[in-house]
Amino acid sequence: MRYESENIMQIKVSDYIIKFLIQKQIKTIFGYPGGVVCHLIDSVRKFDDKISIKLNYHEQASSFAACSYALASGNMGAVIATSGPGALNLVTGIANAWFDSIPVIFITGQVDTYIQKGKLKIRQSGFQETDIVQIVKPITKYAVKIDKADNIKYELEKAYNLALNGRKGPVLIDVPADIQRAFIDEENLKGYKIKEIKKDFSAKNVFKLLNNAKRPIILAGAGAKDKSSKKLLNKFIEKWQIPFVTSMSAFDIFEYDNPFNLGFIGTNGHRYANISLAKADLILSLGNRLDIKQTGNKRNIIPEYKTLIRVEIDKEELKHKLLKNETGINIDVKEFLEKMLEFKPDFIKRDKNWNLITGKIKSCLEFKNDTEEAHIFLRKISAFAPKDFQYTLDVGQNEVWAAQALEIKKGQNVFMSAGLGAMGYSLPASIGVYEALKKPVIMISGDGGMQMNLQELEYISKNNVPVLMIVLNNRALGMIRHFQEKNFNSNFYLTTKDTGYYAPDFEKIAFSYGIEYKKIVNKEQIDGTIFEIKKPKLVEILLRENTCLIPNFGKEILYKQEPLMDENSFIELMKL
Repeated sequence: MRYESENIMQIKVSDYIIKFLIQKQIKTIFGYPGGVVCHLIDSVRKFDDKISIKLNYHEQASSFAACSYALASGNMGAVIATSGPGALNLVTGIANAWFDSIPVIFITGQVDTYIQKGKLKIRQSGFQETDIVQIVKPITKYAVKIDKADNIKYELEKAYNLALNGRKGPVLIDVPADIQRAFIDEENLKGYKIKEIKKDFSAKNVFKLLNNAKRPIILAGAGAKDKSSKKLLNKFIEKWQIPFVTSMSAFDIFEYDNPFNLGFIGTNGHRYANISLAKADLILSLGNRLDIKQTGNKRNIIPEYKTLIRVEIDKEELKHKLLKNETGINIDVKEFLEKMLEFKPDFIKRDKNWNLITGKIKSCLEFKNDTEEAHIFLRKISAFAPKDFQYTLDVGQNEVWAAQALEIKKGQNVFMSAGLGAMGYSLPASIGVYEALKKPVIMISGDGGMQMNLQELEYISKNNVPVLMIVLNNRALGMIRHFQEKNFNSNFYLTTKDTGYYAPDFEKIAFSYGIEYKKIVNKEQIDGTIFEIKKPKLVEILLRENTCLIPNFGKEILYKQEPLMDENSFIELMKL
């Protein structure tokens, strides 16, 4: 690891990088070997009592696993991949980390500095040479190629701190092979100085707004989901007795039966959540960027006469306003809640019946979303699911059905590709969650998404990962098929068996990987025995082909979702 020359203790750069990760309490790296990362891989071997590489079978899977690992562990995720195709295979996962604000350090290998094309206007000089830094700059907080071995400490410290401070996100360090194998004097390396930015806000003004509100509601987003923020938010809700709704990506922020929980809002959200939000006079948005999936394409979910307070760590998001007169607070949710908990509410103008009203709205509409057989299956699965089981969701109808139907228990968490919406996420994400928590995982996917990282069944099988893989199989790309039904006069193409899309025999696939398999065709087959998973199990649930998502955003305001409710019932609820 080190050698002594002229009384100077030196360390190989690749050893220094791995040692840095260990010092930052990073114990797990996801990745795949390649020619120009052999020195990094060998350095992990040297420290294998303190850190390990989890060998995925596609770099995209490594990037997804690192994302879910970071979210589940509360620490930074880490990935190693080789140059060219290896690095490029990470791009989708890097984008996922960028949009969902996940701190992951991606370490890519690069060809030797002396064979790179440099300023030459040629496409490539070294084999597999690719300028990954320029490719990922728009979707990273920091991306840099190491051009001098002595810069490694500065660049690692800078990348690490940028990933974790402010709005979190991914960083990438590209390390040429000759620099990986170079030796440096560890004691004389230049470090990176953290620039501390103090943020403050007028807590008294916010306190007055909350006290004067008749019908306040909290809108919690993914920015409020970390452990410290959740703990403070729970105290805040209890103290102020304010009901809450969430974004879809935060529907697991508290357990389903929390008395203040009114579900998630949005185009496919719970009707009772959207209606409750419409009836509030003050909305306190915490860590939520209010994208169009929540607000509707015209972003008219909140009329100008309402009071909107937005707490957001990213000042650029606050420039993307919903209301002209909204109150934007550029601060971390945790810091905001710490300040607000210092105040004692006196409920000057609070409607005493507000919590009863929202409770009645929820009780009237609670199971109206259960229009698909998938809802029934998923609701029953969540009823039997043990408290320590975690969920990973893929993208498509399965994800929305799960958000609508799962009844989250205390201790359970849900991991999804929210902003990017990448199919193929849930299977490798289940690996990341398990490696972080060592708890069983319920992976939910459609037949389409399941095929996109199917190779990770090898990892799951050989490492005996206790994952209950639930494939909701309608033998179609259901979300797009439904879109074609509504907007293209049912002219299906590449979305069904008859028009070019095919799903494999999942029983045979499970058998080929040595994984236990069970087929389910009716809800009576779901009971507690399917959760007896000391080893992986694949459960295929057969659905009809013409599945759909209901409710859905109509042509009018968001709380009038299609299909429209019975008019008399709707009028009665809106009168409350």
